[in-house]
Amino acid sequence: MTTNLELPTTMDRAPSGGIARRCLMRLNLYFSKRRERLMLSCLSDEQLRDIGVSPSEARVEVNKSWFWG
Repeated sequence: MTTNLELPTTMDRAPSGGIARRCLMRLNLYFSKRRERLMLSCLSDEQLRDIGVSPSEARVEVNKSWFWG
């Protein structure tokens, strides 16, 4: 007994935009995180309290690596 069941292959998937696009998107994410952390580092203790972040939490976030964290 045979069946006509087809197994999915990589050719059946929708294109994801290629490796260059994925790399650019990843770099954009890294730079966005870094930009946000730099802005966080400029906030006063009062401003940090307004957004619900303690100074120690902000310090930990700011000190994370822009690339790996």
